[in-house]
Amino acid sequence: MASPSLAEAAVLRNVSGFSFSAAAGPLPDEVAADVAAACRAGRGSVLSLPFTSPAFRALQEETEACLRRLLAIPDRFRVLFLAGGASAQFALLPLNLLGTARQASYVDGGHWSRRAIAEARRYAEVSIAVQASGRIPDVGEWRVDPRAAYCHVTSNETADGLQFRELPVLPVPLVADMTSDLLMRPLDFARLSLVYAGAQKTIGTPGLTLVIVDERLLGRARPETPRVMDYAAQAAADSRLCTPPVFPIFVAHRMLHWIEARGGVAVMAEAARRRSDAVYAALAEGAGTYVMPVDRASRSHVNPCFRLADEAQTALCLQAAEAAGLHDLRGHPDVGGVRVSLYNGVADAAVDALVAFLRAFARRHGLRAA
Repeated sequence: MASPSLAEAAVLRNVSGFSFSAAAGPLPDEVAADVAAACRAGRGSVLSLPFTSPAFRALQEETEACLRRLLAIPDRFRVLFLAGGASAQFALLPLNLLGTARQASYVDGGHWSRRAIAEARRYAEVSIAVQASGRIPDVGEWRVDPRAAYCHVTSNETADGLQFRELPVLPVPLVADMTSDLLMRPLDFARLSLVYAGAQKTIGTPGLTLVIVDERLLGRARPETPRVMDYAAQAAADSRLCTPPVFPIFVAHRMLHWIEARGGVAVMAEAARRRSDAVYAALAEGAGTYVMPVDRASRSHVNPCFRLADEAQTALCLQAAEAAGLHDLRGHPDVGGVRVSLYNGVADAAVDALVAFLRAFARRHGLRAA
């Protein structure tokens, strides 16, 4: 028998265990089966569904309607189905929202916040509203520039394990990158003016970026903004100014309806809290082995992150996890440590297996607390 390709080997590896990858969340079995059936060869395959067809327009409308129900999105917000990934929005936000202003405020909460800040500085004068390093300061400590066109926050820092569980009321429009916790928590759109998210972590596959924007922010794009990247132009064309990401929209449609059938966002939020509590409890039991760098009140329900005594101990832990069928736990390359991702599609059995492993590893290889 021929050796499997790298891609096949990756698939086989994850079939034989559980993936906790931060890059993309798993689809629930029933959603994956439904998607696979829709990819059948021949006429009627979703892989060749024309975006100009009535069938696709109905699909897009149903997807948006379900999203609006799940998040209670007010009528004044427009939902855009875009390509380009969430990182593209790091540039598109200032291009679309600055208008005649030059200033924008950003919250520095970790790796992805800093990526957004660096890109925004190419277009705007960026002030740091608050620095959240391991702890989220009270909103009274925030210093938002009143001249700012908007204030940007990354609601959940996947690389650092820090999450803004409550979003504040601010004197300027609040913009949130929710790539890693959209549809995992209720939202208050009285506090938000724009939400954006790549779909691959919590509601689908790579290739779709959702932008949920208050229509009062439309029409402010700089003249040099490409038309297909202009929020107002895309809103006017129902996200079909250029070819939309048809297949990822189909997957999001199935995933959104799966969430709704299970009770909606409140149920997803409770599952995330319950799963993360179990992981944090196991880490606390191994306090001589595991170090949690984020303050308890600021720890993410989505991406628990922790460290071990040194690189050798970290490598041993990751190697043992792989042997136990627990994959993709290595921390972000720029941050290090160990990272767990508990997106909507992660099975309870995966979390149970991880918790049992963390306890066993601490007993067998851990360093006892003094």
